[in-house]
Amino acid sequence: GGRAARTEAAAAGGYVSGRCAALERDLLDGAFFRELLDAPDAAAAAALLGKTTYGELFPHPASLEAYDRVLDGHLRECLDSLGEGCPPDGPVDIVRREAELRDVHGLLAESDVARGSAEEVERWASRLGGGHPWLAGFSVPAERRGLFASQPVRAFSLWTDSAFLGELRRIAAARPGLAPFLDARISLAVLGVCWRAFREGLGMEWLDGFFFRDALAAPPRRALAGAGKDPAALAKLIAPPGFEPTAEKFDETFGRQADDFLTAVARGAAYEVSGPGRVLFYVRMLWVEHLNLRLCIAAVLTPLDRADVRTRLRNG
Repeated sequence: GGRAARTEAAAAGGYVSGRCAALERDLLDGAFFRELLDAPDAAAAAALLGKTTYGELFPHPASLEAYDRVLDGHLRECLDSLGEGCPPDGPVDIVRREAELRDVHGLLAESDVARGSAEEVERWASRLGGGHPWLAGFSVPAERRGLFASQPVRAFSLWTDSAFLGELRRIAAARPGLAPFLDARISLAVLGVCWRAFREGLGMEWLDGFFFRDALAAPPRRALAGAGKDPAALAKLIAPPGFEPTAEKFDETFGRQADDFLTAVARGAAYEVSGPGRVLFYVRMLWVEHLNLRLCIAAVLTPLDRADVRTRLRNG
């Protein structure tokens, strides 16, 4: 019965935690990314990667051209392998949902969806919910139909962000050990959404209509509207304790600072012997590794300013 199930779940958690501890030995350190970023060309970059576990993914310099697709597939394979032994609603599912969220926003940016009428976007949203349970149930209240029709893609984008954060709240309730990370993740996402909405001229009616709903609590309306486009004021109102973003060039620095803050939260479980926090730490470090690889390879292959890319590398 219940006792046997709990024993089995604990054994599975211990096995996955042990795998993570073994796999961590192959993680790349910050010095490697700085060296990769200094590679003069694709051949030098491929030679450096050849000394790591990524060598088989990039067997020759020309293979780097497909880095985005290759790394995306590799991360998904790593997560699938790890997820086979994980209980549901764990760290692997968090990264999977984040990937699904990026996919949805990517689809929303495509011309055929972006140019659709309100009715077409609504039908598209309903079909999308059939493939992703966390996106099911999209509907527009009667009093918001005019607002929705004026910019249906933006409205659904806000609704999607809200649905994603609702899914994170569900996972946090199912796995209390992940709650500190997920609470911070949610707060930072709310900060980012509010900042973009105000910057793009979408007022409180948009946030109230499509973002702040169900389990997603809204900050005090008057204070939120008053903070407006001031990132420091928004952060003070919304961000998790201890997060103090750079107000200057907020657009450029927020993503990296938020990611580094979340990585520091995940690192709190680095020395746990077992449990979802222990798995979260490894999954987070793997995600950071793939993000840094993308940045470095892009800098080698394109005329990106490498000094600028160096400031965008995430801390592991």
